[in-house]
Amino acid sequence: MKKIFRYMLLAGVALMAAACEQEFTSTGVGSVDFDINLSADTRAVNGSDFTPETLKVRIYREDGALIRRYTSMEAIPAPMYLVSGAYSILVEAGDRSNTAFIEPTDALELKQQLCYEGQKDFTISAHTTSNIAVNCPSVNTKATVTFDTTNSANENALLTDVKIQLAAMNTTATTVAAFTSDVAAQEAPTLSSNGSMVGYFILPEEVTTLSWAFSATHPEDGAIEKVGTIANVAPGKGYKLAFVYSKTPDGFMAIQVLVDDKVDQVENNFDFKPQPEIMGTGVDNSAVNVYQSGSTVTLTCESINALQTLSLGGVTFFADGAVVEGAIPGLTATLLESTKVQFTLDATYFATLSGAYQTLEFGMEDTGGDYTQKLQFVKTGLVNSATTYDLWKNTATFEAVVTDAASSVVVRYRKQGTSEWAETTLSAAGDITYTGTSTAVWESSWSEKANANIYTPNTAKSFFANSTYEYQLVVDGVAGDKATISTSATQTIPYATFEDTSLSCWGTSNNPAPYWGSGNNTFTKKLCQQGSKGGQQGSYCAVLTATEAVGMLAAGNLFTGSFVFNLSSQTGTVKFGVKYDYEARPSALKLRMWHKIGNVTTTKYASLIPNGQPDEGSVQVVVIDWNSQHEVTSGSSASGVWNPENGPNTVSAGKIVGYGIIYPRGTTSGENLIETEIPIVWYDTTTKPSKNFTLIISAATSRYGDYMNGCNENEMYLDDFRWVY
Repeated sequence: MKKIFRYMLLAGVALMAAACEQEFTSTGVGSVDFDINLSADTRAVNGSDFTPETLKVRIYREDGALIRRYTSMEAIPAPMYLVSGAYSILVEAGDRSNTAFIEPTDALELKQQLCYEGQKDFTISAHTTSNIAVNCPSVNTKATVTFDTTNSANENALLTDVKIQLAAMNTTATTVAAFTSDVAAQEAPTLSSNGSMVGYFILPEEVTTLSWAFSATHPEDGAIEKVGTIANVAPGKGYKLAFVYSKTPDGFMAIQVLVDDKVDQVENNFDFKPQPEIMGTGVDNSAVNVYQSGSTVTLTCESINALQTLSLGGVTFFADGAVVEGAIPGLTATLLESTKVQFTLDATYFATLSGAYQTLEFGMEDTGGDYTQKLQFVKTGLVNSATTYDLWKNTATFEAVVTDAASSVVVRYRKQGTSEWAETTLSAAGDITYTGTSTAVWESSWSEKANANIYTPNTAKSFFANSTYEYQLVVDGVAGDKATISTSATQTIPYATFEDTSLSCWGTSNNPAPYWGSGNNTFTKKLCQQGSKGGQQGSYCAVLTATEAVGMLAAGNLFTGSFVFNLSSQTGTVKFGVKYDYEARPSALKLRMWHKIGNVTTTKYASLIPNGQPDEGSVQVVVIDWNSQHEVTSGSSASGVWNPENGPNTVSAGKIVGYGIIYPRGTTSGENLIETEIPIVWYDTTTKPSKNFTLIISAATSRYGDYMNGCNENEMYLDDFRWVY
């Protein structure tokens, strides 16, 4: 049974050694040269050494961990460097899918068709090179069939229609028909001939029997059939079957079966082609090496062939047998021998590498070919791939590696294009790893009207969407790597370009409304209609127009929510609020707007702005976290009217998280819609809305239209609502 093995890291930190038991400078590391000998039957194989078309070489640690795997001779280094300890090598050569074949006439072709396996336990001692011979006998079972037609002592020469079948299978068949049926059922490897033959089998798992079937026709005895088996068949052994027909009283065949347990072997030695290798004292070729700030790393590239070129990161620093001076800042190279180049990487070189984790890729060429090798290092620096951000909390999380003792590890950051830094302290999260999360920066002021603090974000020192920030590691006051991170959000506001002609805000049925609604369009359609004006985005915009009937003002209006008209009470109810899942926290709402706001003409139920005084429109955005919509009813009076400026708990439906509001006056200069931005201030800097209703956008041609107070000639054109981050 083959052992099942696992994985291991290998180490190579020493200079090369050339001979068995020769000492070299290192600690805890030795090397090994392998002689891999493939064995075959000398009576059939007399050709020269050959290269198997399929090769698997695996090396395992004592605990079963797989540490190296090779599939070609060229890939196996010689010598191979391993840490001292016990190992095993397992070799498989040849195509195991070729389960049965007749021996070819060409000896080299036979070698290629045979399969070989061998295993060897060995021990590596520090500072020495050991030569290990691995014998790999053939695993094919050889079967030699003889059917002699020249010997007068038997009657083989009289037989015709001879057919001899061999199959690697366990069977109890007693007839040729049953034998053939078992071959098909077991998909057994099978060979057949009409006389003598030499064949090879790879026994299927758990098969220990070589079965045979003989059929022929005798001129007097007629049809002859016989089946049989050879028990306890083993891989790598040869079995001879001599079929002899003799005239017996009951007319049966005599079968001689000889087991050839002594198959002579021929040794085929392979000299594996070694490749150049880069090594260094204290450098682990298969692990991440810690680079101490200011230190120098000394490496050696050595081959058994003359070195031609060496490069690092695609830049050649050794070519045509000579060092290329100054090719790479901080790299100094020396040619020690034609097969060995030593070079150093100092602090200047490592300072050119941004970030903490680095993979150095070396190109190597000797007279045998081209090769690559990678070494991994970690140095003091930022782990840029670990930087993450939260666009609602407006924070970023950083990770850094600090390889030297430090009393202060911080990351400073700022929005690109600004001058002032903010910073956050990183705390130790491991031996050399530090992490920390920034704090959003808010500017606060007290609102007498709201009786609460309101907050405005500092977007230069907090992480908002669609911005680029630069950040830098500072260790004990010394600034190091800089990096940038770009935040992104592409979220739009549904139907906010007003190109959709089916929106219910254009019609007379507003309940339920798909996002946008308008009140009292049942009687006065022009309160909100689809129109056009210069400066709009696309083909249409929303047009709000005030009107007056029987002394009652109806302000043009548009909002996210729905509207219900009660015929019996002659009242209309606006239900404010829609569901919106925020991708990122906005800092403002931007839109295109044109307005004509005149003087107040109507003060039916309230004189909040007296007649003749300049009226005000209203456009507001409110970030809410409500379980239900808030209702405002207007008719002969107004109820439920609210203003987000009055505080975070203005309505019972839930919390107001933030808001922005403007009160346009007069007439926009020119005839085109212009860009307008509404900054958002926040009552709550942490809660992310998640309830049933989270967004309100509302516009009216008169600020106090709910009280039927305003100008009956006001107009407002709105288009292209979108977030500013």
